Amino acid sequence: MAAAELRNTDANRAQLLGDLLNTTVVAVVDAGKQQITQADTRWTLDMSGVERVSSAGVALILEWLRTAQQNNIELRIENLPPHMRPILEISDLEPLFEPLLA
Repeated sequence: MAAAELRNTDANRAQLLGDLLNTTVVAVVDAGKQQITQADTRWTLDMSGVERVSSAGVALILEWLRTAQQNNIELRIENLPPHMRPILEISDLEPLFEPLLA
């Protein structure tokens, strides 16, 4: 299992790496919230380094989306892992995520 890691690439962009599982997402929740609140008007999350995803990974993104909305920051997601889509479909969250995808 690869630990989740959030790398800040600049003030408005970060890359998420590793596994997004119930045992790993806790390590990056607060770092993401902090980066979002410090962004200008948009924060872009590159998920190209994500290996495995569970519903905990979806919950993580939802938490960051809430933080972005509360701070009037536009959240954009690049390279959504294809194996995350079935979780979004079964959870009926595709309509919420589609506008976020770059």
